[in-house]
Amino acid sequence: MPSLVVSRRRLLVTGLVAPAAWSLAGCLGDDWSDLADVDLTLATGNPGGVFMRYGEALATVLARRLDGLSARTIATDASVENLRLVAEGGADLGFSLGDTASDASRGNGSFAEPLDVQALTRSYDSFVHLVVRADSRITAVKQLAGRRVGLGALSSGTRVTAERILGRNGLGLDDVSASGQSLQDDTAALEAGDLDAFFFVSGLPNEAVLDLSRRTTIRLVDLSESVDPMAETYGPEYVDGLVPASTYDLPDVVPTVSVKNYLVVSSGMSDDVAYAVCRVIFEAQDAIDRIAPGVPQPNLNAAIFTSPLDLHPGALRYFRERG
Repeated sequence: MPSLVVSRRRLLVTGLVAPAAWSLAGCLGDDWSDLADVDLTLATGNPGGVFMRYGEALATVLARRLDGLSARTIATDASVENLRLVAEGGADLGFSLGDTASDASRGNGSFAEPLDVQALTRSYDSFVHLVVRADSRITAVKQLAGRRVGLGALSSGTRVTAERILGRNGLGLDDVSASGQSLQDDTAALEAGDLDAFFFVSGLPNEAVLDLSRRTTIRLVDLSESVDPMAETYGPEYVDGLVPASTYDLPDVVPTVSVKNYLVVSSGMSDDVAYAVCRVIFEAQDAIDRIAPGVPQPNLNAAIFTSPLDLHPGALRYFRERG
């Protein structure tokens, strides 16, 4: 599994670092950025996805700003895998779609029992992409019946959301020829004509979809009719969203389903480390943007809205200080 390792002393060095032993983390000194030796592992997502771009930039900036801290990122299938990694101690932080995180907190869907995870912050919002070639006749979800469709990797949040959208439109997995490939594989398959459509849930822009749009003219299918049925069945994690035409050089703005995102951590993370990470996330956004230009970043005004996940006490302390 690819990884990126960064530290205050050694930036961008590849290697393996065990997740931090939070019970051993020292208290913050007079300088909030001075931490006892701490190694962080960030579970991100698919190459070409915003989770990975933002996660790698965040890991680099954390290592630059926090003395005594090193960080690495690991590529994953994203939400479902990330939540399990954090709960089981395989990662210290992980990115997740809000709908998948909600399932994890309650022991629903992909999770047989509730997972011990908390939110560090709500991050940016993601948007459901249902991508087809520009010359495709597919203009609605119901027209995916009998088609070859990428639903996202099996341990991804995209898979959770895509199956729910199919269901709210009267389709089951038996009604499509479903692919469980990665985002990169799905973009290549659509370009080659081996897929008729694929789903992906991402912040804007998604680099893999953007690269595809530069090689092959694409469209995004309007998903506005799926929003209300999704919200009625699964909850307020699903709201209306719009993908601007300029994002992928589309003919027009595309209505779709939007899903909030969380950065999740174990409840065992020390309050000092959670506080310090939150402070970097919100006070070093210019530095993050220089590494990953245009990547969507958390908004302080929305950061505390992580229901049904509880905010980690260290994060709550930071947000209270900021008022």
